Parts: sequence; structure tokens; C-alpha cells
Amino acid sequence: MQGFIKPNRKVNYGLDLNQVTIGKEIVSHFNITVDESVHSLWSGLMPTSSYPENSREFAGILGFHDMFLPYGFLLNLTLSLSVENFAHSSLLHLEIRNALYLNPAFAGDTFSCIIRIKSVDDASNGQYSVVVSEHVLSNQKGEAVFSLERVTLFPKIVLNETGASNAETKHVNHHFKEKILARVRGISIENVIDDFNSGDLLLHPFVRPVGKSENLFWSTYFKNTHPIHYNYQRYKPGEIIISGGIVLSMVLGISGREFRQLLLPQVERAFHVVPVVAEDRVGAFSYINGTTQIMPGFEEIEVRTFGLRNVDTELELSEADFPIELFNGLDRPADVEKILEDKCPALKGKICCVADWKALRKVE
Repeated sequence: MQGFIKPNRKVNYGLDLNQVTIGKEIVSHFNITVDESVHSLWSGLMPTSSYPENSREFAGILGFHDMFLPYGFLLNLTLSLSVENFAHSSLLHLEIRNALYLNPAFAGDTFSCIIRIKSVDDASNGQYSVVVSEHVLSNQKGEAVFSLERVTLFPKIVLNETGASNAETKHVNHHFKEKILARVRGISIENVIDDFNSGDLLLHPFVRPVGKSENLFWSTYFKNTHPIHYNYQRYKPGEIIISGGIVLSMVLGISGREFRQLLLPQVERAFHVVPVVAEDRVGAFSYINGTTQIMPGFEEIEVRTFGLRNVDTELELSEADFPIELFNGLDRPADVEKILEDKCPALKGKICCVADWKALRKVE
């Protein structure tokens, strides 16, 4: 046989925009078994300030057979298992909401993910669609272990109404915090105690890059299909973007160090402002929104943390004046950039993400 043949097939990834209904469920194509080596690699990448994520002994005191897989790892796994048949066709990842650890997850577990479309609305310019989706990660027993809501910008979607009016709303109950509090009551926990009050502003000294090899490893492990995260043939080295979940986890890990050992962090809302590329140095500063005593010896601390790129936070910002508007409101990245342009131009283009989160913390 002689002659030539041209490529005539292409595999499609992402959400089928012609088959979108409210309540539509999309099952991830992957099941992933996480072993202890992956847990170790993640802990070597991300600072972790959580008792049950660091110590098998402490997890045993709480009545669990092993230490938990880290919160940030599960957040990324939940996001990444939706890339191939959901997020790949999106234009922009706008926001994460209500990222909850629901049940303990351990090395050796096998995870799958279901994505459920909650709403589809026109973007402000009417040319695109904003999709709110719920993502639930479950283990091999069918137990939900992590959930989050994702807000994503897609090309214009015309809803397929078939079945939409009969879509069943499902809820994932979050009782894990109560279980942890019940088990930790009366347990002696040593901690270096620092009192934090509403209005405190902390510069976190830890600054760390996400290297090229680290980014390539986790892009592959998390089954990321978007070439902007790994294709050095198509993109120049300074154009390879670190995925948003990795950036958010790094920012949370950096900030957690100053709050010492934490229990059960929870992101209430987070969005990205400017992208982080491979080899960028990531740092953070945090504003304390408030603290609430949950029970004797434990408080819940509420924090707004700003991720930074290529700033030596402690050295470069020790004399900085931060606009108070950064700590009140903020609905979108443009709000952050406008405030910085008007009142703190030295930081314009340096803040990479904003995260409102909370965690349980030993206080005495």
C-alpha cells in the first residue's frame, strides 16, 4: 500500500456543551488508588500543619488506623478527576467554594468522582456561560470523603431542558467536624500557643517555588489534560502554568505554619488573580477575620490569605501599608487589581490568589 494519510480523528475532552442540563451528573473516567509513596511526595512538596495529616500516632489516639491524606491533596484530586470530561473545555476557573473534608481518607484507598451541574447562567457580557458544579470524591466503599463547588467560565451554553425540571437536588452532609471535636475532647495536645485577634496581619516567612519537575509530576499524576500545564513543545518555559489547585494548596500550607498544628482546614471561598508559572516563588500573608471558641481548649480561626508570586514576603513587605479594602469584600480578581493599582501599585501583578478559610486550633 502506497500513498499518504492525513489525521482524520480527534478525541474530544471536556463538557459536551450541547448536552448540559441542570442536575446532570458526570462520572469521572478514572479511579485512582493512592499509596503511601504518593502521600510522602505530597508532604515533601506542601507544608502541612495538621495533626492527623502528619502523625499516625495522633490519628490512632483519635481512633483511626492511619493518618489522613492531606486536605490539599484531596482538594486537587477532586478537581483533577473532573478535568478530562468536564473542565477541559472551559475557558477559566473562576472560584472554589465550600471545600469540605467529609470522612477520613487514607493511603491505600481508591477514589472516584462525580460532578453535578447545579446552575448555568450567562456571564455579564452575555457571550459566555458561568457554570456552578458540585464535585464529590468517594472512596472504594462509596463513602463521600471530600466535596467542593467549582465556578467555571465556559463558552456560551444553551441549556438542554430534557430532564432538567426533574433534576433531584442531592446534599452531602458534613458531620466530620463534630466527629473530630468529639474525639479530641480531653486529649492532651502540646502546641506552641500564639494568640491571634481579629485584625491581625501576618507576613508568612516561608517562600517556595513549584519546580518544573514537581509540576510535571503532579500534572501527570492528577491526569491533567490541558497542555498549558505540561507541553514545553507548545509553550515556552515561562508560559507553563501551575494548576490552580496546586497554587491554592501551597498558599494554604505556607500560611498554616504560623497557626501551628491545625485540625480540619476548610476553604470557604477562593479565587485566582494572576497565574503562577513553573519556578515562580510562592509566598503568602494573612488577615485574621475572627476567632470563635468552639469548646474549652479549641477555637475556630477565620482567615483571609493572599498568595504572592516572586515576593520575599517577610523581607520585602515588613514596612508595607496594605489597603484596608483588601480585607473587606472582594468579589473577583479585577477588584483586587483595581485596589492595588490605586493604593498599592508595588503589589499589582504579585497577588496570585485570595482564600477565605477556617480551621480548628488548639489554644491552651
